Amino acid sequence: MKKKVVILGFGGTIAMVPNQEGVLEPAKSVEEIIQLVPYLGEMADVEFYEMERRDSTNINPTHWQKLVYKIMSLHEGKVDAIMVTHGTDTMAYTAGAIALALGPGLKIPVVFTGSQLPLMSVGTDAKFNLENSMKVILQAIEEKVAEVMIVFSDRVLRASRAMKNSEAKFRAFDSPAFPDLGLIDAVGVHFIPSIRKADESIPLDIKPHFQRGIMAIDLVPGLEPGHIMKFLEAGGCQGLLFKSLGAGNVPDEDEYSLIPVIKAAVEKFKIPVLVSTKFVGGNTHMDIYGPGKSALDAGAIPTRDMTDVMAQVKFMWALAQGIRSHDDLVKIINTNIIGEITA
Repeated sequence: MKKKVVILGFGGTIAMVPNQEGVLEPAKSVEEIIQLVPYLGEMADVEFYEMERRDSTNINPTHWQKLVYKIMSLHEGKVDAIMVTHGTDTMAYTAGAIALALGPGLKIPVVFTGSQLPLMSVGTDAKFNLENSMKVILQAIEEKVAEVMIVFSDRVLRASRAMKNSEAKFRAFDSPAFPDLGLIDAVGVHFIPSIRKADESIPLDIKPHFQRGIMAIDLVPGLEPGHIMKFLEAGGCQGLLFKSLGAGNVPDEDEYSLIPVIKAAVEKFKIPVLVSTKFVGGNTHMDIYGPGKSALDAGAIPTRDMTDVMAQVKFMWALAQGIRSHDDLVKIINTNIIGEITA
């Protein structure tokens, strides 16, 4: 019997097909997609649900939550796997958020994919990515893989480790701090031995909420601390994420020192401060250099080798679980939940 695979349309370039006037718009049924990519219907029993018709730039945590609940309902309905077609710009955020929200109790493979060109374009990567995603799904079902993955070009990436690295290349995603979960070539799909498998002893226990009010700030030369202080004083901020220069370094001298900002956030406003690195594949070693150590002593929490994408997603997720104290946040940020950080 064919495996039952549900495709969830979440907007983006990949699921666009021409209407009667030739204008591109999101597909409304699986038949429209299968007509262009017949391999999908030949290899699996496919159902299609359109959930969003948005450019992924406009996806936010409300949509993440909606997607989590849909996946949960399908998970309980005994589908064999789920594919999510999504725009590429924020795919890593959505896929990482879904992985955290579903947690280690996931029992089926969930694959995100997208494309750089629409299905009908000459030389499109959409058909290739859809076909490869189905290949990955069928192999994952056979091997009882239970991961949230991004499949793009010939690569299989852990969702919580992936980043978009190009607006034009067909190999548009990378996993800079963790090996690819698998490779797709002419003879099949090859997963690494450490890929996550379904564990029947762990129940599916979703945690679909994400805290609003997180401010992520790129640290650049000349960033004025006074502007951040005014933002904190205005109220409403629930957390600060500094995307640091280097291995967690934060300016700590003269009028551009952000150390007073960190101290005020933590001590006066009771707002947690996380520090990630902007370096692709980097790590936060905040105790090595003076500027990093100053921020650490002021109460900042390093995010180690998480991508800055996943640092923000996990920060929002952790706060939404009611985790607020410094020690509890240090513990949860450093806990490897679904493979997002090196244990």
